[in-house]
Amino acid sequence: MGRKTLLTIIQKIALGYLLTACFGLVATIYALTSLGTQTKQANELINGDFRALMMATTLRQDLMALDRLEKAEDIITDTNLDSLHLRRREDFMAHWQAMKNLPLHQSLPQQMQTAGESYLKNLKKILRTPNRLPGTIDRTLAPQRTELLKQLDLFMESREEIINTRLAGLTSGSTRAFRVTLLLTLFGIFLGVAVALSVILAIHRSTRALIDATNQISNGDYDCQIDTQRSDEFGELARAFVRMGGQLQHLEKIKLDANPLTHLPGNMAIDHEINLRIENGDSFAHSYIDIDNFKSFNDRYGYQEGDKAIALVRDILKEALSESASNDHLLGHIGGDDFVVLTSCDIVEDLAKRVISAFDEQAPLLYNIEDRAAGFVAGKDRQDNEIQHPLMTLSVSVVTTDSLSQPSPAAISRECAKIKHHLKMLPGSNYLIDRRDQR
Repeated sequence: MGRKTLLTIIQKIALGYLLTACFGLVATIYALTSLGTQTKQANELINGDFRALMMATTLRQDLMALDRLEKAEDIITDTNLDSLHLRRREDFMAHWQAMKNLPLHQSLPQQMQTAGESYLKNLKKILRTPNRLPGTIDRTLAPQRTELLKQLDLFMESREEIINTRLAGLTSGSTRAFRVTLLLTLFGIFLGVAVALSVILAIHRSTRALIDATNQISNGDYDCQIDTQRSDEFGELARAFVRMGGQLQHLEKIKLDANPLTHLPGNMAIDHEINLRIENGDSFAHSYIDIDNFKSFNDRYGYQEGDKAIALVRDILKEALSESASNDHLLGHIGGDDFVVLTSCDIVEDLAKRVISAFDEQAPLLYNIEDRAAGFVAGKDRQDNEIQHPLMTLSVSVVTTDSLSQPSPAAISRECAKIKHHLKMLPGSNYLIDRRDQR
């Protein structure tokens, strides 16, 4: 079964932040864009429609004032009325010119422009007429002024409708912008919270499973039942737990197999390592180390002193291996006075020499002065005859996988036994490396 294609925890957290940030950014951009559009529309409304309405209102007031002044001139002759009339005309002309300068989208209706220009033209003409009679202006301009007032009223009504429509649009646009911005923000928060909750739940479930697996391993059950199909960090941790369980199970077997005296790996661990190296196609040397005349020493000095002799060999082997150029080795104790060393072929001979030299130097110190001086231990054979047992020595039998066509733990052990039997026939400490061709 393939692994589930899930996002990792870090990717999920990043995704949650990214979604929230993206929707927040979109909401901000949308809000700013809407605000800019509404600000532009508001400016157009103020500088366009409102301004046009105010100008139209001012022009209407100018026309109504002129109408009142001209009617007053028919009744009262007063030079002050002339000057006031002149100022009103000038105000009207200035306001009309400003009205014409409105932006293009606020251009005046054609009928209003025609009425205004006609009124302005006749007004200027009458102003240039000297010694005009009272009532002349009123009779000449009244119809045109009435038409212009009518057009101004129509223009003001249309402006008011436009203003009301645009104000309603601004209000609805503001409401819509607020709702969309709020929706985008809430949606981003919702997605972020959803991702956060999924991460929290995943962490909770995975943590619970890992705690259960830890308790399972601590109780000695190394076959972890845990989901290893996830592709996130917890999936990797679960797979590490399974590997750890397998390794602990292997170590437990090694521990149970280990020699209680030397605490070195026993037969099971040694055979496992041999098979592993053979499966990997590794070339290695198998050294079988045996203490000669150990039984006579153990019978003479007791099992506690015998344990010291075994511990001495262990320490000598450890020290020699630690000083070797390679660290690709295994030191095992298969029981009694027999040890096994798996190491590379290029250092095995030097290792054997150093081990033998150290043992020959230190082993005699385990004997008392008399036995050491005599060079043997007195004893009796099974027929109760007096015999002399030599001091302990070492026999190191070495078989390399290069000398075997089909190496296996059984084949290696069988060849080592043959070499050991030969070495036992020789006096003193000796080593022998099988360098024969493959067989």
